[in-house]
Amino acid sequence: MNSLSIKLSLLFAGLALLTIGILAVWVNQSVNANFASYCQQNSERCTCPDPNTGVVGLGQAEQTFLQDSQKSLGIAAVVSVIIAIALGLLVSNLITRPLQRLAGSARKIAAGDLDQRVQHKSSDEVGEVSRAFNTMAEQLDRKEKSRKHLLADVAHELRNPLSIVQGNLEAWLDGVKTPTPDQIALVYDETVLLNRLINDLRDLSLAEAGQLRLNLEPADIAELINAEMALFQARCREKNVALTAEVSNGLPVVKIDRDRIRQVLHNLLENALRFTPAGGAIKVSAGLDSSSQVHISVADTGMGIESSDLPFVFDHFYKADKSRHRGYGGAGIGLALVKKYVELHGGSVNVESEVGRGSKFGFTLPAG
Repeated sequence: MNSLSIKLSLLFAGLALLTIGILAVWVNQSVNANFASYCQQNSERCTCPDPNTGVVGLGQAEQTFLQDSQKSLGIAAVVSVIIAIALGLLVSNLITRPLQRLAGSARKIAAGDLDQRVQHKSSDEVGEVSRAFNTMAEQLDRKEKSRKHLLADVAHELRNPLSIVQGNLEAWLDGVKTPTPDQIALVYDETVLLNRLINDLRDLSLAEAGQLRLNLEPADIAELINAEMALFQARCREKNVALTAEVSNGLPVVKIDRDRIRQVLHNLLENALRFTPAGGAIKVSAGLDSSSQVHISVADTGMGIESSDLPFVFDHFYKADKSRHRGYGGAGIGLALVKKYVELHGGSVNVESEVGRGSKFGFTLPAG
């Protein structure tokens, strides 16, 4: 009794028996009543009264007709039950076959085969379940591939600074080189890079898991922008890049985690400065968009991004130019953190870019 096919077949058979039984009783009573009326109106055909019903007896033809009617009802009941069982088996097979395929694919996915998909031709509830299963399988496949890429990228990003630190330390210990202030500074910079990379990875994993806690408080976005720009003014002058701001008056107060949003601005300005050549310009803008949200953008006149790369720039460890040196192209976590931090605040990110003309990264924050 654990098979759904058997349960459905028995259900159909039971319903058929119940329906035929009710119809048989009703038809039998109707026939007897009609024949009683017939016999009373045609007394010449009657032979003797029936002591139970008070109806006069029937002729041979009438008795034969009643017997044939009752026999036909019995045959109809048997045929109906057989048909009901056959229909039950057919319908249950139509229902259970895709469910069996679904169960088989689920077991294969559980075993690690994430390429499994279920064929679905119907538009009913079973087809809807199959489509939902395929969507789940595709998402699992993407997440698994992303996890593998993440592990490979993390290993690659950690290997470079560790190799530099290890190489210098071994040379100093073996007496091959005598540590100089410049060499010590280089090793220190690599340890700082390692520490920042590990902290960024930790924050990114917490944000993706929804476990990164925000310290929300009212803030003036103009003040936040000015404070962050002050940190980049000297570097921009050194590189001969113009850094300007255009902030609308009367912007509403936003309720944010100041440290996280400052890091968002820092990462966007860092990227803009990295890819803007000497003589270029960076512009920070802030205002209200059409939905009355605060929109902040960082635009540069750098090299720009290919249109095919734009959908992926906020993925972790994604680099539009795979040939970039790590020190020039960055680790590829900054924009992923930007996206996660903004989304945790209830905002969204966007990017516009044209190769050779520059890029414009923006994000929104709900007005407090």
